[in-house]
Amino acid sequence: MESGKLGKREYMSIAILMIGAKATDSNPALLYSKVQNAAWMVPLLSAVIFFVGLFLLLKTMDLFQGKNLFSVIQQLLGRYIGFFLCLVIFLISSFGISFDSRTYTNIIRSFYFTTTPNLIIYAVLMVLGAYGAKKGIQNIGSVGYLVVFYVVLSLFFALIISTQDSTLQAIFPIWGPGKLEILKQSSLKITLYAEFFLLTMLIPNMTSIKEFRKSTWYAFAFVSFQISIAILIFICMFDTSLKGIGYPFHTSIGFLSLGLYLPNVEILFFVLWILAIFVRFAAFIYLNALMFGHLFKINDHKFLIPALTTIYLLIGSIPENAIEVSLVFKQAITNISGPTFFVISLLLWFVALVKGEFKHAKNRNGM
Repeated sequence: MESGKLGKREYMSIAILMIGAKATDSNPALLYSKVQNAAWMVPLLSAVIFFVGLFLLLKTMDLFQGKNLFSVIQQLLGRYIGFFLCLVIFLISSFGISFDSRTYTNIIRSFYFTTTPNLIIYAVLMVLGAYGAKKGIQNIGSVGYLVVFYVVLSLFFALIISTQDSTLQAIFPIWGPGKLEILKQSSLKITLYAEFFLLTMLIPNMTSIKEFRKSTWYAFAFVSFQISIAILIFICMFDTSLKGIGYPFHTSIGFLSLGLYLPNVEILFFVLWILAIFVRFAAFIYLNALMFGHLFKINDHKFLIPALTTIYLLIGSIPENAIEVSLVFKQAITNISGPTFFVISLLLWFVALVKGEFKHAKNRNGM
């Protein structure tokens, strides 16, 4: 365990950058392909659904003061079932970071370094992420806190400028393909918030579970509206063509300029965006190393980071092209991870309830 604790501001910064970055990748286009004009509703409805699982998970974690997710799972479900469930979570997270990092590599090559080989960009991205992870979660949080204000400000600034070429009529018909389809997709897309489930591994790094819980809800509410607003503006800007645009945020900032002296203003947004991505993958790699270390009783999990990063790089290199990454591999992980984490959250709460953990905690507090 590292010395020092992760402050609530630093933790919120990590959470906002990790989940908020999804407004800038292929998620808006994928959501539009499913529910058309109503795509902006999905993040809000998914947040409402995921709120139930996250609320029950945090209530359960509250019973085991200072313990991380894997410790609680093994304590509630036993050594063998607990180990199996933790291994499933680790594998889902590992495949998630592999194909997610490949997606961001595709973005960088498509818009910013078009002549650089994919593998070089991918390797640099993962090496930077591994370097950040090796520095520890406190340092990742400090960097996140330094840049989060400017990253969020630049995102909303870009979105506001983009509204000049937008039409509100594009959101009609407001229910898209129908309410039932919107509800179905919202339940599948709770993966948008899956990282909040994984971030419970950081509870021992916080000063208290109360601080963790409060910071989680602030970040959760913020990113829910951020992603929804971003998608709404993309719909108004691109209308039906959004379905064929892989990365609408980067396409939109390509049209921006601040006069004759700054015609290529997108490079300013790129610098801030890449800092956010650095925090996202550094935290992701750190969490995966922490999970692996807990599974196999390895105390100094930082030594695992280079090996795990290399494995993720190799897995992410398997798909041959960007379309295969987004439509096949990433979609498969998206459809599995969110619902799986949601069910595990409900399971942990139910087992704790049946075993009388809530009653025992109430009795302890009443003494």
